[in-house]
Amino acid sequence: GNESLRRKEKARLEGKIGERTGASMEIKEITPSEYSVPKRYWRGVVAGDLVLLSGTGGIDPETDTVLSTIEEQAEMTFQRIVKSLKVAGTSPEYVIRRTTYLVDPQKNIHVVGEIEKKYLKHPKASSTIGVTALARPGMLIEVDIMAIKPPKRKSAARTRRRGGRA
Repeated sequence: GNESLRRKEKARLEGKIGERTGASMEIKEITPSEYSVPKRYWRGVVAGDLVLLSGTGGIDPETDTVLSTIEEQAEMTFQRIVKSLKVAGTSPEYVIRRTTYLVDPQKNIHVVGEIEKKYLKHPKASSTIGVTALARPGMLIEVDIMAIKPPKRKSAARTRRRGGRA
């Protein structure tokens, strides 16, 4: 009765709001992940041209163990980020935001910054946040990423057909 009508009206309104705001954009899980993740955890998502990677830490994906030094953890973190970006259809030059969570930032920020430069060379908005601990014992770094997909290029063949020149 009335409850059914209310639900139908709510669904109709949500549909119109989604159309008007673009909120109906499809959100896709980044799969396959470059390493195994728990079932309830998504490695990241792609929404249109936006790529959001979940926090990545210095965990060896083959052994599922936290690496022992900040240098090893930072290297592994950024290697995994680059692989995840590739799976999502983008690359490091399209990273637009980086948030790093660091245990003991005064001690570790310069080491991490030098390692990050090898993988994320382009300017981006960024934050580094000092924390007392991370999700797993021994983790010293976790990084989440926001990137965009590269612009779609028109193929040369298509361009030639239209204007006769590439």
